[in-house]
Amino acid sequence: MMPARFEDALVHMAVTGKWEVFYDCDLAANEGRPIKHTMSAWYKDFKFTRAGIYVRATDMVVPITVDNTKSTLIWFVYYLAEIGRSVLIRIGKPKAKIYAVPARPRAWYLLWSAAYHAGYKFVKTPDVADIQMSFQDKTTLTGHLPAGSINGDCVDISKSHVEHVFEQVFGYPLAVDPLTHTGKMVVKSEINGVHDGKIIQGPVTPQPGKVYQRLINTRTTTPKGDFVTDLRCPSAGGHIDLIYIKRRPADKRFANMNSDCRLAKPEDHLSDAERETLSRFAAAMRLDWGGMDVLRDNDSGLIYVVDVNKTDMGPIVLPLKDKLRAVSILAKSLTKMIDAKLKDAP
Repeated sequence: MMPARFEDALVHMAVTGKWEVFYDCDLAANEGRPIKHTMSAWYKDFKFTRAGIYVRATDMVVPITVDNTKSTLIWFVYYLAEIGRSVLIRIGKPKAKIYAVPARPRAWYLLWSAAYHAGYKFVKTPDVADIQMSFQDKTTLTGHLPAGSINGDCVDISKSHVEHVFEQVFGYPLAVDPLTHTGKMVVKSEINGVHDGKIIQGPVTPQPGKVYQRLINTRTTTPKGDFVTDLRCPSAGGHIDLIYIKRRPADKRFANMNSDCRLAKPEDHLSDAERETLSRFAAAMRLDWGGMDVLRDNDSGLIYVVDVNKTDMGPIVLPLKDKLRAVSILAKSLTKMIDAKLKDAP
């Protein structure tokens, strides 16, 4: 048992007796004793159940389907390719050492790929690190990391907070009042990564834990059917150096899947003014590293940020060649951001 003085500061992520990570908020600010930072083998992050595969970190169950199995195999091919091409980069002294709280990112996260290809090393204790980073899937966090930490101040990515910051920065709302809005609107959970959005008719009585947003028209009609399009914009230090153009069937608008995905240049899909405003939005969210889901409304031409994710895994369906090219770009973006933070470190 930890001493009483640590109880309020301690976030104890214990899923099973064998998988545990301790994150002490006071200790993260280098006060007190060292942090215990242990992880089991990666496969212990998952558990087979009758309903599917239980993911401990996100407390979600992924059904075992042909598509999910195919996605897993695609990821393993990419993983082996990344390991192979980065061998020479990993020889010798690491570019810098990163201490991630509450745990080092697993290999399926985009951050791991970018850091691995850039030559960074994730370490187990903060005393040997050059820089610290907050890395977890939780929607809201308590406690703070030392000044200059990556995402150390990005403590709220709830949908309502994203709505609030979006309206402040862009000057027009994403949220609607469910009590007065007439017509179609979107209802979804506050919590990150749930993918439970639905289109409903307003007005309705608001439910706790839900947000209500305008329905953004991204639909396109093709010979193969109707599709909706998202722009996933990875951001490092507020800079967007690539965009994933993600497309899925319109009837699966809110699903965590894509029919196809392609890599694109930001300037081909966002104006200079829009990229600058997205940079200000990332700064207002205190987002140093992460992804923003951007939708462009076909009717008004305006863009909307509907989600912010600090633990992006990248699109599975992106072709291998583009995956590797994207990671090369993001490795450079990550390096610029970390170099700037280390330069400004107190």
